Amino acid sequence: MGIICVHFNLEITMKKILFVLFVAVVTLTSCDYDWPLDNDQYPQKVYIVGAHEKILYKSLDLSYDKDTVIMSLGVSGSLSLSKDVMASICQDSAAVIRYNDRELSAEGRHFNFLSNDIYSIPEKNITVKAGNATGRFYIYVNPKSLECDSMYMMGLRIKSTSAYNIAEGDTTVLVRFNLANKYSGQYYMDGMIKNLSNPNDSLNYVMPRYLSAIDDGKTIRMFHYRNEWNDGTPKNQDYRSSYTFKIKVNDDNTLSFSTFDKFNIIDGGGVYHPDMKIYELWYEYVDPSTGVHWKTKGYLYKERKTSDELRIVKDWIEEQRSK
Repeated sequence: MGIICVHFNLEITMKKILFVLFVAVVTLTSCDYDWPLDNDQYPQKVYIVGAHEKILYKSLDLSYDKDTVIMSLGVSGSLSLSKDVMASICQDSAAVIRYNDRELSAEGRHFNFLSNDIYSIPEKNITVKAGNATGRFYIYVNPKSLECDSMYMMGLRIKSTSAYNIAEGDTTVLVRFNLANKYSGQYYMDGMIKNLSNPNDSLNYVMPRYLSAIDDGKTIRMFHYRNEWNDGTPKNQDYRSSYTFKIKVNDDNTLSFSTFDKFNIIDGGGVYHPDMKIYELWYEYVDPSTGVHWKTKGYLYKERKTSDELRIVKDWIEEQRSK
């Protein structure tokens, strides 16, 4: 009898629990109950995408007479927008001035503004459509009007919005413009320099070289052997005029050489291998400090991301040398 009683009491208890759960479900479904995820989990704010990084780096391709820089405006929130939000932007030149004054030394290069005839922002009122999180706007720039050795920056700020507040930390962004083309970037030289008057006088030329885009979409500027110029370099060690030259990649991928300023380059040639992103080159020059006639021969290969990629490049170079 004791066992039957226990079983009977347990059955009654289970029925009570099920009844309570049923009442709770009916109550919740019959009332106007707000689930937490039905509401935004944090305040909706209007911001410039990437402004949290303070500086956005944008490349301007010298292959184009007018290049397009894509920017975005966003509205934060965990839910999709239920209505269109329009925001207006304006230039903030004071932000660039503050950056020059606070972040750069008085002796170094400062950022320049883009003159009005170089760029345009046709639409300064940007709409983020309902259901979206961002809206785009565009900056059109004539890159060929910029100087290779100058630095350019634009400050942009959200001026007003049709809804929601402007995000305090992401209101203003500094856009830094860099000149580029498909042949520019970080490279490494692997070659040899020989004294043409004394074949026993030679040295290995293994150095990182940054190839700057210049003039058009097919020309770069390179430093010969000397260290590349940086801000803070004493004026008597600024080798840009005396130790830089241009390499142009012709339509058939052959190379043409010319001086940038005072570098006495006599002749040069070679070929660009687009599949490997490698310059196979040679050039002759007269050292401006000694008057000695030298010849440089070797390979310029673009920086690789992994050791496996670098190994492929090294093997390719050794294969070419063995031919």
